[in-house]
Amino acid sequence: MLRTAIILGIVLVLFLPFNLLTYRQLVRIHPRRRKLVIAAVVVGNLMWLFFPILNARTDFSRFIRATLGPPWCAWTVFAILYSGAILLMFLAWLPLRRRPFAEFARWPSRAFISFILLGSAVGFFQALVPLRVERVPIAIPNLPPELEGKRLALLADLHVGLYTRPSRLQTIFSTTAALQPDVVFILGDLLDDDPHFAPKLLAGARALPSSLPVYAVLGNHEIYGGPQEVIAKLRGSRIRLLVNEGVPLGRLWIAGISDYAARSMPQGSGLVPDADKALSGRAADSLPILIAHQPTAFGDARKRHIPLTLCAHTHGGQCGFRPLRWTLAGLFLPYHIGLYEVGGAQLYVNTGTGYWLLPFRLGMTPEITLVDLRRG
Repeated sequence: MLRTAIILGIVLVLFLPFNLLTYRQLVRIHPRRRKLVIAAVVVGNLMWLFFPILNARTDFSRFIRATLGPPWCAWTVFAILYSGAILLMFLAWLPLRRRPFAEFARWPSRAFISFILLGSAVGFFQALVPLRVERVPIAIPNLPPELEGKRLALLADLHVGLYTRPSRLQTIFSTTAALQPDVVFILGDLLDDDPHFAPKLLAGARALPSSLPVYAVLGNHEIYGGPQEVIAKLRGSRIRLLVNEGVPLGRLWIAGISDYAARSMPQGSGLVPDADKALSGRAADSLPILIAHQPTAFGDARKRHIPLTLCAHTHGGQCGFRPLRWTLAGLFLPYHIGLYEVGGAQLYVNTGTGYWLLPFRLGMTPEITLVDLRRG
């Protein structure tokens, strides 16, 4: 409880100024929208009251998180962006000062808010409706001849939670099945923190043929929400969870490691990623592939001369422009979208098939990846 209180205090100190500045300027610049602004501020900040119980894993806490989380996230992001826009407007107004700032900023503010609303509508649609199939040929030197043309389907970051639609999961898994892959990998963040939603995930996975192998790894959100319970609920199920272990698939060796969040979380005890353990037992003539949630695993893979690593985690920042390989996540992470090659080793980063908290993916349509192995 003390840790939660400290984190909450820090977050409030960081975000309170943005809230105050945004509220003050909105009511000054758009006085006739005062009631609407107050309503937005209240709804957008209501979840702060429930932060201490968000991880209680009760029906009430699940409802609060899923219902108040999206407006809280949307308002917080808007407040930060609007504060930046107000600063730019103020700098543009300073040399002139022929009329009050509120009057000067009215039309720029309207244009900015309209742009945000339009982008939000498009991002909302793109998060919930379309699916992008990314077909990626990957050439590997000395690929065993029998692995030529092997097809690997990648799903990631499903974040199955209270408002995840069963029909959406059905669409995701049936679309994956229609690609006729040889194996399916779910690269972490299967659930939105709470192991309670594992049955919903497994129900969706029934759309896959029973003969199709399905492997998954833990993501940071599984570590946050109770990893041992997730492991127990998936044990013996349609989805085989690889926790620092490997399995043969013909001449392929699938090495699945735990998530790096386990290094810093008490509940991650005993679940720290261990690539050596995942590689143990591998036949000398098999081709190793490392599957993990975070692209951090690429460093471990390169040290062990693993030719291909498959990861996710970034969501492409849920905002980006694929043709230029630009994503919001790229401002913070070196590997954030698509295929990379460093020193002969390759990494593919899936940008996510679901979304986290806020149903918004502007330019980053949910992705199903079909990797086609080829000889280099």
